[in-house]
Amino acid sequence: MAVAAIFDLDGTLVTFKLDIREWRKVIIDVMSKRGFDTSGLDLVTPTQEILDRAKAQVPSDATERYDSLRREAFTILDSLEIEGARSASLFPGVGEVLRRLKSTGFRLGLLTNSGRAAASLSLTRWDLQGLFELVLTRDDIDAMKPRPEGLSKAARMLGVLPHQAYYVGDSVYDVMAARAAGMKSIAVATGNYTAERLKSERADYVITALTELPKVLGV
Repeated sequence: MAVAAIFDLDGTLVTFKLDIREWRKVIIDVMSKRGFDTSGLDLVTPTQEILDRAKAQVPSDATERYDSLRREAFTILDSLEIEGARSASLFPGVGEVLRRLKSTGFRLGLLTNSGRAAASLSLTRWDLQGLFELVLTRDDIDAMKPRPEGLSKAARMLGVLPHQAYYVGDSVYDVMAARAAGMKSIAVATGNYTAERLKSERADYVITALTELPKVLGV
C-alpha cells in the first residue's frame, strides 16, 4: 500500500518557463572553458550525463577540478532559475491536491533537479513549503534524475520502502528515475512531454492534470 507521494517541481507543480537546453548549454560552455572534452555532447544530452562525462575525465585523486566545475555551473543555473521562478505560475488545484493528500495521511516529499534557491522561492511564494516533510534539490544529492539516487534518499528520509511511494513528475526522466528506484511513477502531461510519449516510457499512470491525482491514489 502506498503511503508516500514524492513530487517533481518544475512542470509538475509550477512552470518556471526555463528551457532545459539552456541548462545544458551552460554546463557544456563551462566544461569547454575549463578544458574538458565536450565532443559528442549537445543540447539533448541529459544534464546528469553531461556532468558524468566531466567527472570521468578527472582522476580520482583530483576531484576538486570537477567539484569546481559543478559549483560554477550550478551558480550560473541558480541565477537563471531564480529569474524563472519569479515569473512562474502555479498549476490549477496544486495546493488543494497537496492539502487533501496530506490530510488523509500521505507522507509528502519533493525532489527536483532545480537548485535550492529557486525551489525555496517557488514553494514560499505559493505557500507550499510547509506541506512537504522533505525537499531535496540538486544541491542535496550526488546525481540528478534520471539517476535514482535522489528518490532513494527521499524514501530513506521519509522512512518508507520504495514500493510504498509514488513519484509524480512531468518528464520521461522522472519516469526513468522512479523505475530505477523501485517506485511507481505517475506522469503528468503538463510539461514538455505528451501523454503518448510518457506512456511509451512505461509510466505506471499518466494523467493530464494534477487534479486527477487523488483519484489515482484512491483518495
